[in-house]
Amino acid sequence: MKKYIALFLAVLCITSCFASCKKNASPGSGSRLSFAEAINMDRINELSGKTVEIVGYMAKVSPTHGKFMYLMNLPYQTCPYCVPNTQQLSNTIAVYAPDGDKFEFTDAPINVVGTLETGDFEDELGYTYNYRIKDAVYTQVTSDEATEVLALWERISNIGLSADVYSMFDYIDFECNWQNYTGTDADGNTFYLYPADVDYFETTQYADYTKEDYFTTLVKHAKSIGDPVMDELISIIGDAEALVNEAKSDRAAGKYTYDEAADQYALETRDDLLARAQDLYTRYAYWLENFSLSN
Repeated sequence: MKKYIALFLAVLCITSCFASCKKNASPGSGSRLSFAEAINMDRINELSGKTVEIVGYMAKVSPTHGKFMYLMNLPYQTCPYCVPNTQQLSNTIAVYAPDGDKFEFTDAPINVVGTLETGDFEDELGYTYNYRIKDAVYTQVTSDEATEVLALWERISNIGLSADVYSMFDYIDFECNWQNYTGTDADGNTFYLYPADVDYFETTQYADYTKEDYFTTLVKHAKSIGDPVMDELISIIGDAEALVNEAKSDRAAGKYTYDEAADQYALETRDDLLARAQDLYTRYAYWLENFSLSN
């Protein structure tokens, strides 16, 4: 009988500052790009090799040499957004300074101008992405342009709702994709999770997420903001709860197969569940654009 000790899932967050900087970008000097557009690779490929400009915020995560930064669509975030249970950037764009230059950190929103480059990239912190902005410079966006939208987002962030929803997507991935998660036995050997292992991790590492009022509490916090913009997020949370319940029901009903050679189970509805989870994540990414200055 395998003993479960640890589950391998985490995104590395290393806080640091940026070094010095050049700030000589000219507004209007490139094709305007929004974070919502960046979800569409057709749009990204269309702009590949061209000068683009986008408004965002520097994440407080970067190598100390300051040769590149992570541009995020929202402030008050500690680490770059990633697709759940991956190191693939999402709602975050890697931005590289020209050779010999470094970025200076600022909390203010910034307008970045640089060349969009496509490819398969993995940086020194382990994050992966299909595009980046290189040879970039920036100017700060004056605060009066951002006051109203930032005030609402600050209220959302201050109650921890943005972080809670992001954790919700990690939990959704676990329930829909548990057969690809791994644990370690008492001898340090890695193994794919069995259905019984999922029950164990639900009562340990995911105990808070499996409480009866988990999703209703998220909805309650969203409603407490008291703004119509929250209606779509409330709908997303409701659909997320339904998806998780369906995934758990399929597992409980034994809707999985077993590959003896690989010693791995496979939920029969996994592909459908993950596709729907991705749709929810995309809806959330578009919802975040309500608070972005990049439009």
